[in-house]
Amino acid sequence: MSVRYLGHCAFLFEDITGDSLLIDPFGNGSSEYDNWFIKEFPPLEVNLVAVTHDHFDHNAVSALPDGTPMLDRAETRHVGNTTVTGVSDIHSGISGRNGMENVIYVVEHEGVRYCHIGDNRHDIPSDALEGLGRIDVLMVTVDDSCHLLTFDQVDHLLHLVSPRVVIPMHYRIEGLSTVEAELEGPERWVRTQSPRRTMRRSSFRIDRRGMPYEREIWTIPAELAG
Repeated sequence: MSVRYLGHCAFLFEDITGDSLLIDPFGNGSSEYDNWFIKEFPPLEVNLVAVTHDHFDHNAVSALPDGTPMLDRAETRHVGNTTVTGVSDIHSGISGRNGMENVIYVVEHEGVRYCHIGDNRHDIPSDALEGLGRIDVLMVTVDDSCHLLTFDQVDHLLHLVSPRVVIPMHYRIEGLSTVEAELEGPERWVRTQSPRRTMRRSSFRIDRRGMPYEREIWTIPAELAG
């Protein structure tokens, strides 16, 4: 399976058969304060789009072709040889305290389990952790402004989930993010972690035999920033 980081929190999973899953397409909001992105999200044709929660920078389903199947709740769907399972929890920060739900997605393909955390809180309760199961690759929200999670909260989340590979998301990206987003890059947090890798391409493939023996932080360039 090929995994492509498109930017912000948008990831595209593509099987060799051509089946595809998109998580969290982004778009600008309706108010003058929600102008976060320089570019519009492209009208990708996918078999399924999954949305973690109903915020403009995660739910731009309208950018996709009409009739694209959508998943936005805690249930299991199959996309070709790939299984995606939603686990319901709570958004981080004020949104979570106001009761906003966030659906964490676990994507499994040929024994590798990817976890897209969305904007979830860091202190995931035991029942949700049990629903996630073993996680190999974690996409986690982290930026140096601590917009959603503090560095300590990110580290606590990694301790709970215990992935082998960690991919930062939801940070400022040159060529994609506007100043209005008030996000920063992930570099300061990444420097606190070891070992770490800076990838040259926006896509990667990984299998069980290629999994690192110890946790690695992978910083991946956003495809849509080019």
